[in-house]
Amino acid sequence: MQIMISVATYQQTGELQWPAASLPMLLVVLGLSAFILWRRYRSRRQLIERINELEKLRSAGRSIVAAQLDISALCQLIAGEAATIIDTQTFQIGLFRDSAYDILYWMANGQLQETPVSFTLKDQPGLVGWVRDNKQTLLVTDFKKEMARLPAQPRYVSESPPRSAVFVPLVSGQQAIGILAAQSDRPGAFSKQDLGRLAILSNQAAAAIANAQIYEQERTRAAHLELVGQIARQVNAIDDLDELLGKVVELTKQTFEFGSVNIFGIEAGTGATIIQASTIPGLAPGALRLQAGAGLVGTAVANRATALSNDTIDDRRFFNNALSAATRSEISIPLIVSEVLLGALDVQSPHVGAFTSQEQTVLEALADQVAIAIHKAQQLAKQREQSWVATAQLQVAAAISRSSDLDTLAATLVRLTAMLSGAETCTILLWDEEIEAYRGLAEFGLADQTAFVGTLISIGQWRALDAVHVGLEPMQSEQPAPWYESAPETRSRARSNLLLPLVAKGRTLGIMQLSQLSDGTPGPGGRQTPWSGDRQKELLRNIANQAALAVDSIQLQIAQQEEAWVNTALLQVAEAVNKLTDLNEILYTIVRMVPMLVGTKSCIVLVWDEEQRSYQAGPSHGLSEMGQGLLESFDVDFSEFPLLGRQDVERIGPDAAYYTFRLPNWMDTIMDSDTADVFPLYARAKLVGALVVGPALNGRSLSGRRLNIVTGIAQQAAIAVVNDRLYKESAERSRMEQELQVARSIQASLIPEEAPDITDCDVSGYWQAAREVSGDFYDFMRLADGRWGIAIADVADKGVPAALFMALSRTILRTVAFNRKNPGEVLQRTNQLIYNDQTSDLFVTIFYAVWDANKRLLKYASGGHNPPILIRRAGDTLELDTDGIALGVIEDVTIEQRQVELRKGDVIIFYTDGVTEAINEDYDEFGMERLRSIARNARRGEAGDIVSAITVAVHDHAGETPQFDDITLVVLKY
Repeated sequence: MQIMISVATYQQTGELQWPAASLPMLLVVLGLSAFILWRRYRSRRQLIERINELEKLRSAGRSIVAAQLDISALCQLIAGEAATIIDTQTFQIGLFRDSAYDILYWMANGQLQETPVSFTLKDQPGLVGWVRDNKQTLLVTDFKKEMARLPAQPRYVSESPPRSAVFVPLVSGQQAIGILAAQSDRPGAFSKQDLGRLAILSNQAAAAIANAQIYEQERTRAAHLELVGQIARQVNAIDDLDELLGKVVELTKQTFEFGSVNIFGIEAGTGATIIQASTIPGLAPGALRLQAGAGLVGTAVANRATALSNDTIDDRRFFNNALSAATRSEISIPLIVSEVLLGALDVQSPHVGAFTSQEQTVLEALADQVAIAIHKAQQLAKQREQSWVATAQLQVAAAISRSSDLDTLAATLVRLTAMLSGAETCTILLWDEEIEAYRGLAEFGLADQTAFVGTLISIGQWRALDAVHVGLEPMQSEQPAPWYESAPETRSRARSNLLLPLVAKGRTLGIMQLSQLSDGTPGPGGRQTPWSGDRQKELLRNIANQAALAVDSIQLQIAQQEEAWVNTALLQVAEAVNKLTDLNEILYTIVRMVPMLVGTKSCIVLVWDEEQRSYQAGPSHGLSEMGQGLLESFDVDFSEFPLLGRQDVERIGPDAAYYTFRLPNWMDTIMDSDTADVFPLYARAKLVGALVVGPALNGRSLSGRRLNIVTGIAQQAAIAVVNDRLYKESAERSRMEQELQVARSIQASLIPEEAPDITDCDVSGYWQAAREVSGDFYDFMRLADGRWGIAIADVADKGVPAALFMALSRTILRTVAFNRKNPGEVLQRTNQLIYNDQTSDLFVTIFYAVWDANKRLLKYASGGHNPPILIRRAGDTLELDTDGIALGVIEDVTIEQRQVELRKGDVIIFYTDGVTEAINEDYDEFGMERLRSIARNARRGEAGDIVSAITVAVHDHAGETPQFDDITLVVLKY
């Protein structure tokens, strides 16, 4: 009012006049106006500063969001922007990873620290853990004053702890991914405004870091998957399993930079895990073996699922040893292909929390590729191993086929078996039934061959050999073989032996023994040997089986040759004896041939004088003149050679064919031996003399072939003595010879003189006796309804008894054949009649067939006879074989009947064993193959031509060798 009045006074007077009472009021008004103007100025100034501050924060946020850097560079950018709004002399940016806290940016007192640095928040989360869990900011003005009120106790890693700090979480979505923290050694260094500014910045930073993490994860994942693909491509190009495993662990370590990478396999039977490849220096395959379920590897294998530990210190599953002492994180992934568990991929790291879900995913993808590659390599290895085993078996078979004798066969086998199996030595011992002991036959790899070849190992001398001999199963033993006892350089070293029985037809033929010197280093499942693998064991068993069959075949061939040789030797003796008529000449020939054929020093024949009851000295060989004169001067009393009735003599022969006697004092000087083998000479069940044989030159007792020869010669000597006694009865002999001629004529009349006229068939026969009379016959019988019966037979003996039995058999067969149609029934009835009628122990084999031209059928049955050969027009051959046994052996027999349809051009060869068993001077039989071949080549000719071709071939094969058996042959061509 006063101001307005004053103004009015001014308007009236033209002068401003202030009332004296209004001046203080004016000053008040002016002061108030000035204060208001100053407040308005200050507010505006604060507003402008706030706007500038927000603009800076917004600009910093835009810079952070727009930044496309990796996380480390992004953290540096965030720290730089934070420095514009708060004091960042001590400042850090950290990210959470499971229970770990990784500091990616750390400034301490203005000095940039080396990063990253990781801390675990598992046991002591501290203030950082509280901010993470609560996702709230925290301002500490003074740690000393506010320590009791803090939500958590701080964890200091500095000797000079801060006085004030500000903590702001980096929150993305609902999760705190990290923290921004500023600290100062001054109390009250940070205000709520600083906290707010940093909180605004943290929001932008959290989004940027989350995006960068996603981007980095995807980029890392893509890079890792690409690396997995590269590893897979490299290992898939490798076929060798050991090389593949080594490449996998090396590439994985180089690619992902982990501490160590290992691959474990599964031990068959136990389920234990065994190291197969590793990047750990010095950890060789097989050097580490974990029991089933042990460690993270065993857990992964047992559960068939990934086993992960990002902190192994507190993980009970972790298997700690010297090789993994520095491991802080471990992941084990099972290797599985098509539900088949192959092993485990194990990766270890010295850092806590090394394996995130991303690394797990990538490593599982890698494990899948590795499993496929391992499975492929294993399958290829199996195929190669199978191929190798097959090739090795073919090599063994080829080597065996080229071996014609036991020595060559054994030498080839031991050398080839050692090479194929990797064994150091290989030996073969053959079982000698005569002395019941094993004899060393061949060796490979032994230092002293002479210490083994010829060595005798008796039952009870080597326990391992005893077990194989009884059980007939392979056996591995650490007990050294007896022949190593003489080798001091190997006696003290451990030797592993594998013994393989050589078994054929259920009979033990020998033992194959492989050995390997060992340094005692055990491998998975026990001591390793070259034959530890299944394939090697299979190969060795196959080699042993092939060897057994080859040995059996050669022994059989040797036995046949020896038998033929014995027969030939006896034949030669018989021929020499038969050419002589004087008994002394005959006996002298015998005593000369015995030492020559069986290798003895001397031989004496003693002739028994029944009236004098003593032995008279006959011819001798191998004695000195004085000894021979002394022998001829004395008669040998019966008491000196009690061949009969004594029980105190050593019975050597299996059938008591000979005895070993201690010689009288006067005779041991003559024969230069205190013992001799004495063969009694029996004829007509009477003792006629004795054949005394001195010791063998090689020191071995008589056995096998040599025993058979001496026994046969003794029989010849007995016959010679008897024949000499019967020499004066030559008239009787002459009469008997005449009777034999008559018998031959009669027997020949029983054989068809010419081939019968069989409908649609061309027939021809051949019969040749080995002696004056024969036990073979063939016959043609015209039956009812236009059918024809055809028979061929062989009596199991020679001479007159066989001829008489042949006539009986033929007569019975013809009688029965005309009353029965079924060939099987004919032979069964014939057998009954022969069995009931004959009193000897003879028997006959018969093949009987009935030809029906109307039906073109040949029905047939066999009584144990050689099956005829059917040759088709095209040249195919088959045997007309049926079940049946020889006639006259047992009363009731069942004989099978079969039939075959003939086509034009078919040829049937009926024969006796005199055809196939005809031998030449080399003791080689004519055999079935020659018979088939000659008949097949001649099949287009007539029946007579075929018979001629076969008989000519038989005689050409035998040459000058005398005929041993009757030869009978019938050819029927349709």
